[in-house]
Amino acid sequence: MAGRSDVRLPVLAGRAWAFADDLCAEDILPARFARLTVSESARRLFADLDATLAARLRDGDVLVAGQQLGGGTGGPEAARALAAAGVIAVVAGSFAPGFAEAVLAAGLPPLEVDAPAIFHTGQRLRLNLEAGTIANLSSGDRLPVRNLTEELVERLRALLNR
Repeated sequence: MAGRSDVRLPVLAGRAWAFADDLCAEDILPARFARLTVSESARRLFADLDATLAARLRDGDVLVAGQQLGGGTGGPEAARALAAAGVIAVVAGSFAPGFAEAVLAAGLPPLEVDAPAIFHTGQRLRLNLEAGTIANLSSGDRLPVRNLTEELVERLRALLNR
């Protein structure tokens, strides 16, 4: 039987939802909704920023944000709600302490890139996790993923190839 390292990571494709720097966990899922069921909290994502956004999220969407994504409290609940809403990956310039781990625990790849601002809401992205690149299919731009360590790749293989 082949070892886990022989398993290839899937190429993911989805539509971007782009946000600026310092998007905190409570911006993603307001604290008052954190105790709801995961499916109910998914319907309340971004409620304080745009009450219509959660209804427009679709399976295969990708959250893209700038620096220090997910700061503050409520990171695990926000990450689980994103996964329940069908988000397939979270891309950021950097993650606040603990939020990348919360995203990974929710079953989503937390991916860091140097210039997330090249991705805009509505654009199509292709995330090649084996090659460590994210391509903007709408503009042709491509960025390397800088946090794909061997450990993260192995964790993603276990997570995404169940």
